[in-house]
Amino acid sequence: MSKDSSFMGARIVPRLTINYLVLPNPTVRIFLRGTAFLLLMVVTMLNYHVRNLPAQIIIDFLYLIPITVAAMNSFIDGLVTALAAGYLRLFINPVTFSFLKATDYVDLIIVLGFYLLDPVLVELLRRLARQRRQLGQNLYITTAALLEALHLRDQYTGRHSRQVAGYARRLAAALDLPRDYQESLYLAGLLHDIGKIGINDACLNKPGRLTPEEWQAIRRHPQLSYNIVKKVDKIEEGIARAVLYHHERYDGRGYPQGLKGEAIPLEARILSVADCYDAMTTNRVYRPALTPVEAVRELKRCAGSQFDPQIVDVFCRILAADGLNQDHKDKAHDLC
Repeated sequence: MSKDSSFMGARIVPRLTINYLVLPNPTVRIFLRGTAFLLLMVVTMLNYHVRNLPAQIIIDFLYLIPITVAAMNSFIDGLVTALAAGYLRLFINPVTFSFLKATDYVDLIIVLGFYLLDPVLVELLRRLARQRRQLGQNLYITTAALLEALHLRDQYTGRHSRQVAGYARRLAAALDLPRDYQESLYLAGLLHDIGKIGINDACLNKPGRLTPEEWQAIRRHPQLSYNIVKKVDKIEEGIARAVLYHHERYDGRGYPQGLKGEAIPLEARILSVADCYDAMTTNRVYRPALTPVEAVRELKRCAGSQFDPQIVDVFCRILAADGLNQDHKDKAHDLC
């Protein structure tokens, strides 16, 4: 697998908050264990001065803090801290110790059960975090392998897919969409043309005008891409939608289903702008590349017909921030 595809693929692993429950760093583990101990001592000192039932209830919840911190370090640490908290709650509090009765032991068992639930829940979340991380890693491996296969089949399409993925993620960020959504769009960009593996080279690389039959073959690639992507285990539905609908047009004259306006999923409308811009600014067998200025002019001309006007506007601002000279006059090609 190439260095480029591995590097690009490594960036698509989901950045999920829950993943931070998986703590491979020894320094972090030592820090958590020490923090749990100190917090337990602080809460115990508060427990020593408690004189009424409402305060004791508050202390019960405060004990969950060191228990949770210890449980994040390890399940065993959480259980030990919960047992220690139960003992300290019963025997350190002067009111409880002065009037110890049989009912106090029943109370201890109930509260201890409450404490022990905390490390159990944290452990369940930790296992979920491991599972989510493994799924993300599997998705990365699968995507990197597919992208490498596409690159070997057609080097232009492989490079184009990486460029489109980067543009799509920047667009999603500029639209203030959630981080997970941005990463999903990046993945959709990498995979959007994977169906071209199933298109004949004579169609893909034909320098002249396509025949109606050849054009129909090319139009099949979003559906082929979708069929491949849907085979990937646990693929997000948003990724599959973006891949399937990225050639739909805002005016309803696109393919494969002729969706119109906001009936086209947002992720597909974003991907469409990113895809067309990169296609216009790279050399193809049937035409030379446009300059960025020409491509921007073409995007603006087709806003409202081929593209979502809002997304075009945001993308043009991104390109302008990159130093695009939009005042330079160049002849635009009609690509819509």
